[in-house]
Amino acid sequence: MRSSTSTSATASMQASPPAAHQSLSERVYHQLEELIVTLQIQPGHVLSESELCARLNVSRTPVGDALQRLAREGLVHVMPRRGIVVTEVNAVDHLKLLEVRREIARYSARSAARRAKPEQRQAMEAVARRFTDAAAANDGQALLQADKEFHDLFSRCIHNEYAARSLDALDALSRRFYFLHHAIDDAEASASLHAAIALAIAKADPRAAEAASDALFDHLEAFTRATIEL
Repeated sequence: MRSSTSTSATASMQASPPAAHQSLSERVYHQLEELIVTLQIQPGHVLSESELCARLNVSRTPVGDALQRLAREGLVHVMPRRGIVVTEVNAVDHLKLLEVRREIARYSARSAARRAKPEQRQAMEAVARRFTDAAAANDGQALLQADKEFHDLFSRCIHNEYAARSLDALDALSRRFYFLHHAIDDAEASASLHAAIALAIAKADPRAAEAASDALFDHLEAFTRATIEL
């Protein structure tokens, strides 16, 4: 989801804290991911495990586990004898990421439309309304919240943990790209495109869900190409 809020306001709108039942390593991972995605830790920054331990008030083990996972997902890069560096944001690389994400999202949209439970369909319909209302009110914070609710719910509606995990990993990279370039995006169009996917899932319409997913990725690719032209 993309919104037209200011950089400082956007960076402060972090995701809700991870659930209490998650492991310490999982919670640390989510905390570090959010710091990197929202640019509170900038691209190119060299990370120190000891500094992160002090910042998050945890031991080295969960920090090390989290950094290994972030490395696998492409948010940090382990450089022998130099440390762990936050990866740079590159529009050309992001277009490659969108190619892969488009195909996984297309499958996932179809799957969600077919497999979502009745209560999940009702929740998707409600999320679609929140997107529409937030866009009409030009409420950036509400748009971000609707986006988070959509992606969390979408992952559950797929009922395929492999696809859900793949999307979650790629989504972090996409969110970070957005946080860096959000000012040029059309928030109302993006909200409408997300709402269309949510409604197709709510109506159990796989074809419409796939078409809506493709329309969203057309928008995301155009958004990414626009950053190259700046």
